[in-house]
Amino acid sequence: MTEVARMKFKSVSSPKEHGALILNDDGSFQIEPSEPLRDKMAELEEAALRRSQRLGIGLGSGLLVVGLALIGLGWAFGRVFGKIGYTLSKPRPVRDVHVTRNPSGGVDLTLPGVESKLQTIQMSWNGDEVLSPEVDKFLEKFHEMRGE
Repeated sequence: MTEVARMKFKSVSSPKEHGALILNDDGSFQIEPSEPLRDKMAELEEAALRRSQRLGIGLGSGLLVVGLALIGLGWAFGRVFGKIGYTLSKPRPVRDVHVTRNPSGGVDLTLPGVESKLQTIQMSWNGDEVLSPEVDKFLEKFHEMRGE
């Protein structure tokens, strides 16, 4: 697997949260996140897990039997979907990834989660968080690899 295109990104509000989008010659796509970005994604995921657990507990108090089932399902879904921070950099087929440039010059990324077909990961970078020539080159190679 050889890298054929790379596009770096960084957050303006949190410069330590940066990384790169990578296209490989085998038709795969990867995200190479910095440790702070990986940690932030894991933190957000934990917050989402806590919110889903609170929702499950709230419903459970009103409908004890149904609530217990929802808590179990919430825990199971949290375990299934709760690995984004660790699987973010896992290669995915280019055909499953959508990278577009938005009207303000930023970049929008949508890709399926590794753990489940029900999971979708969306990330966006403003125009001042990416280098325009790098984005152009990356998107050109990306569309070429997708056969567009």
